[in-house]
Parts: sequence; C-alpha cells; structure tokens
Amino acid sequence: MDTAEIIKAARDGDLNLVKQLLDDGADINAVNGSGASALILAAEKNHFEVVKALVESGADLNIETKMGGTALNRAAETGNVEMMEYLFDKGVKLGSLALIMAARSGNLDAVKLLVEKGADVDYQQRWGHTALMVAAKNGHGEVIKYLLSEGANVYLRDKNGDTAMMIAMENDQEDIAMILKRAGAKTEVKPKKKKAAPVVTED
Repeated sequence: MDTAEIIKAARDGDLNLVKQLLDDGADINAVNGSGASALILAAEKNHFEVVKALVESGADLNIETKMGGTALNRAAETGNVEMMEYLFDKGVKLGSLALIMAARSGNLDAVKLLVEKGADVDYQQRWGHTALMVAAKNGHGEVIKYLLSEGANVYLRDKNGDTAMMIAMENDQEDIAMILKRAGAKTEVKPKKKKAAPVVTED
C-alpha cells in the first residue's frame, strides 16, 4: 500500500478515507519527505476528527519532523486549545517548541495552557529565540503581558545578541517596546552585524 495515501487523506481531512485506509492496514506512523506523519498534518490543518481517529487507532503522538515539528506544536500554532487538551489527555509529551509556536502566532489561550502544563517561558531554541522574542517581533501584546506575568526574562539575548526589546524596536513594535520597558527592559543601540539569525523556529 502506498504510504502517501494516508498522509494525503489526513492532510485533506478525509475522515472516511483515513478510516478505510487504517482498516486496510495502512502504516499509521508513515511519514513524508519532511518527516511529517498523518497525525502531524491533520493537526496542522485543524482536522480534529481525523486527529482523534488516528490517536484512537494508535498513532505515535510524539513523532517529530526533521525540523522538530510535532502534532502538539501544530495545534499550538493554530491555537486549537481543544485539540491540545485532547493530546495532553492522551499522553503527548510537552516538548520545548510548542510555547514558542503559540507565542509566535499570538494564541494566548494556547500559551496559557502550555505554561500551566509546565512549559519553560524562557526556553531558547537553536537561534536563541524565546517565546517573548517571537511575540515581540509579531506584536502580540497580550501574549507579552502574560509571559511577563509568568516571569519571562526580558534580558535574555538570542545568538545575535538581541533582546526582546531590540527585536520589537527593529520591527517597529512601539507598543510592545513600551510594555517591555515597563517590565525593566533597556533600550539599546543594535550593533551592526554581518548576517542576522532569522527569527524562526525549528518547526
């Protein structure tokens, strides 16, 4: 059986076809070229019923893509808190990137749930970016305020040496800069660099 079939069916949200393919013996944990499984793609596209069908049939909740993407990360990025809670109930691992994904997209309820589940508000991914930094870049003020209330460190720097304040100012996020300043962040002149690290995540 072509393993691409169940991956495509899950991505397209075709619940009946997914169930049929599973009944026919499809590999539920097959992955595509980037390492994404049917579960990851269903979560990415917000196909909750497909996600549930896959999980109930034994899909691996914690498969990661080549760049570290997981079903939980995808649900966090889209802000589907109901799906996130379902995955947690089924035993998904918290992981490190989900909070950054939720913060980058400005999904406050998802951010709150992840922090309540124990996510590290100051986790730095491979470029050194934190949830506070990606929220600052994208102008998500309510997420910034919440992260600060949970003790997020305004002084952390990414691998360029940039703080959340510097990232906010570089991206013309004046309101965010004011919030950060009230939290103790300092305004700094950004030094010239040969090449800046992109504000991205592994996901």
